[in-house]
Amino acid sequence: MADQSKFLLASKIRGVLQRELGVFGLTVFTTQCSELNVRPEDIQPGDLLRLSQAVIRAVRPSAGDEKAQRVGKEIQKLKVQAELESLKGKEKDAGFDRRFADLHVSLGNLCMSTGDLKEGHKSYQKAIQYAKDANYRLREAEAYLGIGLIKEKEHNWDGAIDFLNKSLDISEELQNPLGIAKSARWIGHLQWHKSEYDVALNWLEKSLENAKKTGDDGIIGTTMIEFGLVYSNQGDMEKATEWFGKSIELVENARDYKQVARVYNNLGDAALQDEDWKKAIAHFDKCEEYASMINNQEMIAWGLFNSGEALVNIDEVDEAIDRAQRALEILEPIGEPIGIEACYRVMALAYTKKNNWDKAEECFKTAIKILSEIESRFFLGQTYYDYGLMHKAKGDKKKAKKLLNQAKKELEAIGAEKLTDKVENALEKL
Repeated sequence: MADQSKFLLASKIRGVLQRELGVFGLTVFTTQCSELNVRPEDIQPGDLLRLSQAVIRAVRPSAGDEKAQRVGKEIQKLKVQAELESLKGKEKDAGFDRRFADLHVSLGNLCMSTGDLKEGHKSYQKAIQYAKDANYRLREAEAYLGIGLIKEKEHNWDGAIDFLNKSLDISEELQNPLGIAKSARWIGHLQWHKSEYDVALNWLEKSLENAKKTGDDGIIGTTMIEFGLVYSNQGDMEKATEWFGKSIELVENARDYKQVARVYNNLGDAALQDEDWKKAIAHFDKCEEYASMINNQEMIAWGLFNSGEALVNIDEVDEAIDRAQRALEILEPIGEPIGIEACYRVMALAYTKKNNWDKAEECFKTAIKILSEIESRFFLGQTYYDYGLMHKAKGDKKKAKKLLNQAKKELEAIGAEKLTDKVENALEKL
């Protein structure tokens, strides 16, 4: 039976790698097992963490960081599932409640990382029940946090906030600064998404206060990035740039190159809003540089389409369209709506410059449809503004006025003063 069990585990690993990577995955399995000095058929659950890390390193250069991480997490899931299988029959044994809570939180985290949100939700629910039975409040809080993040990925922001608050309440009861910092940061991030900027800042203050207690540069730096995002949407570029600048050294110290790329992307966006096109392009190039260090395709895409917007403004229109299309090819399989919308918006701006009104109209309508579905008022207002300017350039002042007034409505509702002023100025010039 033991040999059959080992063979089954090897078969499952091959299945994961072939599904994700094709024939290349089978080669990776053989090669990495050799480097770990273990025959593939002799692989044990205890070997899977090392194997997953080796596979991530081997796959990242060719397949990208996102796919490499997903494959690694799929292998780690097999480890947790094997341990749960070994504990079959002990589910009602109170002596094992804490261990089951640990395992189901781990499985939930892994499922969320691989995009298996339904199974992740089930695992977190099981973890909550076991944690409650064992009065294991720390794991209960982590499971509530996990469900909150699943709902965030589903764009159910109010539902996410409800579960994050449950996690926060327990973390405060336990006086756990790490748990408080994580939950408060995510609530602040979601309030930013909802364009509730003052509320977001209050939550981020709470997060930063507790993040500093942990001494973790990565958590402190990531929270600082969130402050910058809020001020950027409010149009306060000086404060936004200040917060982004503070975060760089911290996320670099944590070797979190995805977050470093994210900072430079946000600095570029601040420069875009200040209409400093060359500075924006320089920051977006840095974003791509850091994202390329770990071959993180998502952040490479953000650098591409954002630099595309700057290129439109210096009349390098064809290059802007090319970059937006390349970014779209990356983001559509990932299913990242804000980025996908931005690609269409950049193409719309470029086609407007080329006086290709039909193409511009098509791209603007696609962008607005995406934003309406996720209720992102800042980006919706920004896109209506650009759409209105397109119709002004086309000579349709009536349609331009209607769209600009829609932009004003969206932006005034969220207190985006700088962009609202631009809209009002455009209306005056019609």
